Amino acid sequence: MRSGFHILLCLGLAAACGKVLAQEGAAELSVPAQAASASTPLPSAPAAATAPVVVPAPVAPVMRGGALASGESDYVLVVGDVVELNVFREPDLQTQATIARDGTVQLPLIREVKLAGLSIRDAREQLRGLYDKKFLVDPQVFLNVVKYAERKFTIMGQVARPGSYELQGGERIDLLEAIGLAGGFTRIANRGRVIVQRRDGGNVTAIKANAKRMADGKEAPMEVQPGDVITVSESWF
Repeated sequence: MRSGFHILLCLGLAAACGKVLAQEGAAELSVPAQAASASTPLPSAPAAATAPVVVPAPVAPVMRGGALASGESDYVLVVGDVVELNVFREPDLQTQATIARDGTVQLPLIREVKLAGLSIRDAREQLRGLYDKKFLVDPQVFLNVVKYAERKFTIMGQVARPGSYELQGGERIDLLEAIGLAGGFTRIANRGRVIVQRRDGGNVTAIKANAKRMADGKEAPMEVQPGDVITVSESWF
C-alpha cells in the first residue's frame, strides 16, 4: 500500500512540475516576440512621390522648306523659274507659269508681265498693283517659286578645277566662294585680276574684280549670278 501511494504521489508531483515548466516556457517564448514587436519599427507608408515639374521646351518657328526659307522675298527671279500665283479669295486666278526667255510670264487677266530681274517681293507688289488698277479691289497677291531654273556659272583660268558649277535652288554665293568650289587658286594665279563676264539680255558686260582685296576685307564681296563666266588671270611674276 505504501509503495502504491508513493507511486501515485510521484506521478502527481511530476505532472505538476511539467505544467509549471510548460507555463514558464510559454512565458519565455512570448517575451522575445513582444520585445521584437516593440523594438522593430513598423514600416511607414511610402511618401508620395513628387512629380517632376516639366517645363515645355520652346517651340522653334516653323519655316517653309527650300534654300530661301529665311530670305525668300529677296530672291531675284530668272529666266526658267516656274512661279505660282495665288490671289486671296480668287481661286480662278491661281496659276503656274514659266518665265520665258524674254523675262515675261503669262498670267490671268493681266496677261504678259515681265518678272525676270525682280525680287519676289518686288514682283508681288507689281502684280498687286496691276490687279488693283483694273480688276480687283485691294487684292492680296502671293507669288512663290515652285521650281528653280537651272542656275550655272562657269569658272576658267588659274583655278584647280575649271568648269561649270550649278547653284542649288536659291543658293547665293560670292566670288571667293565660287573660286573655292573650283578648288582655289593655282600657284601662278593673279588674285588681283579676275574678269567676270555677265549677260544681261542680249548684252555682255565684263566686270573686273580684285579677289585679293576681297579676301583682305578691303573690297566688298561680289555675288555670282547664274550664267556668269569667271576667268582668273595668270600672274606674270
